[in-house]
Amino acid sequence: MKTLKYLFILSLFVFAFSACKKEDDTDNKPEYDHSLIVVSTNPEGNAEKLIFVNPVDGKEVFHTSPDLVGIKKFAAGYMTTNVLLTSLTGSDITINSLFICDAKTGSPVNALTGENELNVMDVSGFSTESKIAFTAKPASGAEYYQLYSINEDGSNLVHASIPFEPVTGLNGGSYELLDIESPAVSPDGQKTAFNAHVDNTDSIPNSIFYDGVMIESSDRCKKILYWEQGKDRGIDNVCWTRDGRFLIFMIKDQDNSLHNLVKAVNIENNNITDLTTSLEINGVGLWNLATSPNADKIVFTQYLSGGSDLFIAEFETHDDVL
Repeated sequence: MKTLKYLFILSLFVFAFSACKKEDDTDNKPEYDHSLIVVSTNPEGNAEKLIFVNPVDGKEVFHTSPDLVGIKKFAAGYMTTNVLLTSLTGSDITINSLFICDAKTGSPVNALTGENELNVMDVSGFSTESKIAFTAKPASGAEYYQLYSINEDGSNLVHASIPFEPVTGLNGGSYELLDIESPAVSPDGQKTAFNAHVDNTDSIPNSIFYDGVMIESSDRCKKILYWEQGKDRGIDNVCWTRDGRFLIFMIKDQDNSLHNLVKAVNIENNNITDLTTSLEINGVGLWNLATSPNADKIVFTQYLSGGSDLFIAEFETHDDVL
């Protein structure tokens, strides 16, 4: 395993891999030739910045400050020069909308969802078909976040799930789909993975709550691949390997954030690989993670003394095991 360390004194929120345009010094023609790591920082008293880092040497390539206040989440896609952001909008300081902007300049900033229509929580990067997946709920005050998709130009908004939608659990039982978080579009654009909060259909107090990794195919069929019982075991940072065969995700320990678990699941047979020990450094677990779109690598952060450290780890797949 190779590691690459990049120190951030500022706060690090979340990150994603993005293939961005690089200028060719030889003939001055743009080319897409490698991925960049995108990190978000919020310096005290200064504008929020998106920093693009070379994964080979850990050096900053460029940074930009989109003209938005209160950036919450962001994502970038493969082979695109745009970045998606969720940020406050309008007079309601509790409502976040979905925006898109140029990665290098930070402008123009265009809204993909209407002001005070949807309250957007999480957003996925682009797929090869420019499909954007995000979670949101109507700004009018709906209780649960659901799955939506939209095109890069803001067209074809699709509501891909509904509250209390029936799903089948890993034990064959009947469950209801509640909140959806951490969406991730597959490399071929045909599936969307996400963290699903599901509850059984028995009446409370006999209710059993799970956090689960679920995929939805293009025909709207949903399948649970993995779940953790109890609301104190949240799943986050669901991401695909570049071949689309595995999902890697983090299981958050609400009582000890320094020792979150990391696992991979084979989407065909539900085979689980525990990656936690392999990725821990000095006994400290991960906080954020993402996968590369064009290499078998994971990028992740650890909160160590003095700030956030950024690492890269390589992985291999053999048969059905990562």
